[in-house]
Amino acid sequence: MSAGNAHYVVVDRGGHRVWSQRGGAATFHRDLLWGPERTLDFIRRQQGGHAAFWMNSVWWRAVALLNLGERRLLVHTEREIAGYPRTGLREVRAWLKMMAALWPGWTVTWAPRGLYQVMEYLGLPYDTVLYLDEPPSPLAGQWALAPSEDDDLARVAPTLIAVRDEGGRLSFSGCWASGMAEPLLAGPAVLASAQEDATGFAALESVPWNGALLDVPGRRLDWWSLDCLLDPAWPAHHWRGWTLTDHGDAFEEVAALVGPELLLDAGTDDDVLRRLTDWFARGTADPRDRERLLRIHPAG
Repeated sequence: MSAGNAHYVVVDRGGHRVWSQRGGAATFHRDLLWGPERTLDFIRRQQGGHAAFWMNSVWWRAVALLNLGERRLLVHTEREIAGYPRTGLREVRAWLKMMAALWPGWTVTWAPRGLYQVMEYLGLPYDTVLYLDEPPSPLAGQWALAPSEDDDLARVAPTLIAVRDEGGRLSFSGCWASGMAEPLLAGPAVLASAQEDATGFAALESVPWNGALLDVPGRRLDWWSLDCLLDPAWPAHHWRGWTLTDHGDAFEEVAALVGPELLLDAGTDDDVLRRLTDWFARGTADPRDRERLLRIHPAG
């Protein structure tokens, strides 16, 4: 089974060109590490090289857009770091810090809405890519499982949903097969419905890519997200009369709103950066590249 395809979009004075790599999502994190020149050389060896070379959106799992004039890099992948023990939100943050250090002079930005965000950046309609203009299916019925596996608290659902009901009671549920798009498209009634596998607290050893607090008495939804593949206009009619706040990747802000019933024991950003650079360095053949990676370590 393929790990998913990757798109690489290069923007210059002549417009944009697209290359694609079948199965490229599996090695996406490592393929982009080495700065713009080596990355461009890698991209130009892939399939494509013209403005219309978009793969079927069902199979893509990663995208990188390089704007050469603005020295801007937009990135998104749905995949974990291949071979690494786990990829939570802190690991993605650490990888972005590595990228910023190895792409000096460039602005490196995570695009949580992935290919949708790239289309908007390019000023192209979603239907430029086959099936991209079709919304994903929302959650329905008994959609939830426990937020983490019982025997491994570091294995967490991609999306954590906390619900504060009319009586002020909290419950925590995990969406194991979706990002933040499906909960947004489901609306408050579905998210607030009783879930058999929900828990009264959540103690997690990895930060989920996405998380939300549905505050029913306050009629508000606050969320963080790295993976929200949709047009933001699509869920709007489900949330009339509600206050919606997107906190970007600031899970700390949403966790503070939830309270002590949510325990995220995932170390610090510096801890994770040190572990991740060590791991990438061990798998790097060129000693000069290993040295560059290890120089990214935070002090201490």
